[in-house]
Amino acid sequence: MSYIKTNLNNNEKLKFHSRISLKPIIINYSFLVIVGFFIGYGVYDIVVGITTGIIIIVGYLPFVLIAYFGSEFGVTGKRVISKKGIISRNASEMNLSSIESVNVDQGIIGRILDFGTLKISGRGTTTVDFENIDGPVKVRKLIQNRN
Repeated sequence: MSYIKTNLNNNEKLKFHSRISLKPIIINYSFLVIVGFFIGYGVYDIVVGITTGIIIIVGYLPFVLIAYFGSEFGVTGKRVISKKGIISRNASEMNLSSIESVNVDQGIIGRILDFGTLKISGRGTTTVDFENIDGPVKVRKLIQNRN
């Protein structure tokens, strides 16, 4: 069960719920495997290249799984919630009435594939980040409309 769904208050309904996007994970994974293959192939031969690629896949997989299953983001009718971590947990919440700005950070590939990071700023120095989510502009509109 998800952290956000189990910690909803009475009469609070979830309008948006997500984990980090798989798109940047796949892009990073592919880049690392290709670079590892060419480094291994350049050093010795194709067998070393393939072995290097497999080692990168196996070595990077636990970090990818922890990042994916350890991150959770949600928007309700009353607040925004961000949770990161599996063993240790870092949860941030902010009431919608306390939000002063919602900024979208997207690179070129993020704009093409529609993923990015939301930085939600509140009163004072409080921020809640939704890192690498799908459809960040839609989520920003959802938060700003507060409907």
